[in-house]
Amino acid sequence: MKLKDIGTRAVAGTLYILFILLGVLGGRFSFVAIFGTILGISLFEFYRMMEKDTSHAISKIFNIVMGVVIFFSVFLYLEEISLIALPISVLLYLLILISSAIFIKRQDILHGIIYSGFGQMYVTMPMSLLLFMSYFFPGEMGGVGYHYAPVLAIFVFIWVNDTAAYFFGSLLGKRKLMEHISPKKTVEGFVAGILFTVIASLVFARFYSEYSVVFWIGSAVVIAIFGTMGDLFESLIKRTSSVKDSGNLIPGHGGILDRIDSLLIAIPAIYLYFTIYSYF
Repeated sequence: MKLKDIGTRAVAGTLYILFILLGVLGGRFSFVAIFGTILGISLFEFYRMMEKDTSHAISKIFNIVMGVVIFFSVFLYLEEISLIALPISVLLYLLILISSAIFIKRQDILHGIIYSGFGQMYVTMPMSLLLFMSYFFPGEMGGVGYHYAPVLAIFVFIWVNDTAAYFFGSLLGKRKLMEHISPKKTVEGFVAGILFTVIASLVFARFYSEYSVVFWIGSAVVIAIFGTMGDLFESLIKRTSSVKDSGNLIPGHGGILDRIDSLLIAIPAIYLYFTIYSYF
């Protein structure tokens, strides 16, 4: 890689991290605005990849708009501004999909519905769960309302895991993790990612002691494992769609979906972990 390309990649990566931190640390309105934007762009990149080889009867614009509407309706629900916006938006989306299957005369209409629904499950649901987590951290850490700690932990653990896995995988990696999906990932990198994420969790436990060290270590392991699965799953989608990156919005890094792929599987897993942990 040329020095100029490395510099471009470093600058773009730094700006992306600052953008994320602004969303996380800037409060609930900043969170909703920034992650709502990330959601919309990610949905666009996903549906564009799905339409690479064939067109679908259901518009990707419709799917993107409805995904963002559902996300904002979650915010309205959490703020107790409107308790019915979320169920109405979800039901409206489902009714429109079902109606399209009945009224649109195309043999591949069910394919379109599956592609539409999966995009919402794959992208919109995790981003909505991330918003839920920022409000309902188990045990109400920091009080009722928006709290950045759980979201910040997820991003920090994901970044540490990705960085350690890449560095040690490149330096020491010999055994391939999932060569048929991602030839560059190694077992050594995977193990190093978990180890350094656990170390990061020990640092986190000192600053956010409302929860035990065991809790944070468990969080780190869950995020490292399922974050890697998320990365592999998006690699599978790109390989199936015959594309290198989901987009080119971030120079040297690809698209937004390429940057949040680890999150999309890690978020449901860590949400489940938080929920189960709160009962013990």
